[in-house]
This record gives sequence, C-alpha cells and structure tokens, in this order.
Amino acid sequence: MQSGKIKHWNQDKGYGFIDVDDQNEDVFFHVSKVRLSQPITVGQSVYFNSVRNDKDQLRATEVTSSSLSIEPDTDNDTASNVPKHIPNNAKRNSQHSSRVSNRSSQNSSQNKRSLGSTLFSLIAIIAVAFYFFGDLKSTFFADGVESTTISASKSSSPATNSGVTGDAQIARTVALIQQGGPFPYPNKDGTTFYNREGRLPAQSQGYYREYTVPTPNVSHRGARRIVTGGYPPTVYYLTVDHYESFRKLEVN
Repeated sequence: MQSGKIKHWNQDKGYGFIDVDDQNEDVFFHVSKVRLSQPITVGQSVYFNSVRNDKDQLRATEVTSSSLSIEPDTDNDTASNVPKHIPNNAKRNSQHSSRVSNRSSQNSSQNKRSLGSTLFSLIAIIAVAFYFFGDLKSTFFADGVESTTISASKSSSPATNSGVTGDAQIARTVALIQQGGPFPYPNKDGTTFYNREGRLPAQSQGYYREYTVPTPNVSHRGARRIVTGGYPPTVYYLTVDHYESFRKLEVN
C-alpha cells in the first residue's frame, strides 16, 4: 500500500496521476479503479496499490481515501480444523475453543482498526504541518533571490509562446534553477518530468525536469511549474494550470 496526492485529474477523459509520497515517479490511475467518498480533486490525499504494465509504467489497481479499506479481510475458520469422527466431549471442547478464538480475533480486529484510525489521524496532522512549513520555506527562499527578466520568444513547437512579465515568483524560480538551488521543495524540484500529456516536444527520458513556482497565499505547491529541457537547461517552459498548457520562455 502506498500514499500520495492527486497531482493531475482529467474529468472528461476519466484519468489522472498521483504524486507519490517519497517517490519521484508518478502513478497513473483510471476512474474505474477509484473508490473515494468524495469527488476527485487535485491535491486530495489518497491511498493506493499499483503495478507496472508491459511498458514498465506504474498504474494504480485501487485508489481510496482510507488505508483501512485496502487491507484484505482475513477470516479465521478455526472450526474447519476440527477432526471428524471424534468423541462428543472432544468436539464440544473444540467448538468452545473455536468460539473463544473467534472472540479473540474480533477483539484483535477492533483494536487494529482503532490503531489504524489513530495513525491515519496522525498522518493527516503531519501532512497539514508539512504543507504549512513548506509554504513558509518557499517564501523564505524566494525572498533571497534576485529577480531575472523573462521575455517571450516565437517557436514552431507544440507549446504556445507568450510573454511573461511582472511576476517576481517566476523570475526567482528561474534564478534558482540557473544557480542550482536551494529550492523550496528539494524532494520534488529538479526531478524528471515525463511529459505524459504530450504537451511538449518528444525527447528522451530525463531530458525534461520540473521546478515549483510558488503561488502566493497558497498553503501547498500549487499548479505553477517551470519545466526545463537539457542539462544544463537550454529551454524553459511555464505552465500555470498543472501541465494542461505550456508557454515557452526566453530567459535572458
């Protein structure tokens, strides 16, 4: 069982991607595998199991909002182990032992669910604290970097070219990329962008890398990213809608 947050969700096509905790590679999921008590939204915490398909891609086999609902139930059929053709007294003793064992198993199961509920609540509290700290950390790092001028360029690539001016967060993120950090989200910034949506020109795996552009007054990573191509970067793209569209940037 793994945990993470909904990173991308396409309502019309019925599929999305999960940003996995402590793992760089995202996991694809289809609406047919989702068992949630509320509508699917970006940033929503989920638990899931996943497998790799014949193309070595991770796909979720089940997605739920609670780790307990994924755990398989186990029923102990103690009575089936009682031998046939035994004296009545021995059979009654076996049946009594079976009832005691079943009651013990039920108590153990209830204790396990209670412990699981407590752990889930603790994880939720830690997650809220993590995002709050992450936002403060993002602001701290952003304020220490000089602004860099960014202008638009024209290109025949699938991405749309557009000028971006007057946004200090974008300029600071570009400056951090050029100087090699430090980044507000060190476990996420600089990781491989797989271009699964096909919005950018096709390149070999590892060519694209993504970086977070902090969004003011948002307590999580938000939807803004800068995706670079090449290492060191030779091309920059900006998305403000979580990979739905890109604008090519010419960095001076």
